Amino acid sequence: MIKGQSVNPITKNDLNLIFDYLKRKDLIVILAIVKTALNTGLRISDILNLTFEDLDNPTLKEKKTQRRKIVTFNSGCTENFSLLKAYYKKKKIENFDTGFIFKSLIRPNSHITYQGVNFYMKQIREDLNIEYPFNTHSFRKTWARTVYFQFNNDLALVMKALNHTNPAVTLRYIGIDNDDLNKVYTDIIF
Repeated sequence: MIKGQSVNPITKNDLNLIFDYLKRKDLIVILAIVKTALNTGLRISDILNLTFEDLDNPTLKEKKTQRRKIVTFNSGCTENFSLLKAYYKKKKIENFDTGFIFKSLIRPNSHITYQGVNFYMKQIREDLNIEYPFNTHSFRKTWARTVYFQFNNDLALVMKALNHTNPAVTLRYIGIDNDDLNKVYTDIIF
């Protein structure tokens, strides 16, 4: 585990195992939540509150910070939203294409609860024998770490995307610690 963090980002291999597991178990709503988190970097509280109507307005108010954030729903997200609509229609859920995107299958006018999603995260971890700690927040950390490395270690970009105000918090968040910095000093030799 990365120092100072209670959960880790998820490895690429484990992500593929998770995707396969959720498809095999027909947990389409949970799969769509996971993929939305991985494609947007949003917190689970913001994801669960998304409505189909929000898709027309990319400016969201973050529940935790109360700050406005512009979100782009990429093709991975829109594909999942379309799959969800088809899934809800197949399940004969009224208003399958309005209201909450991540509907509770028990109470379709409500979204699935945070506790419900965490129940599945715990089940996934046990069933797939994933040894390191992860939960819903791990997907946001995985997204942030991926952005950092794919965009040339651009810390300012990651900070802005996460709506962070402190670089030290972002570095800790994506798992860059003193061991990583010490490696820079020992590995860079001219």
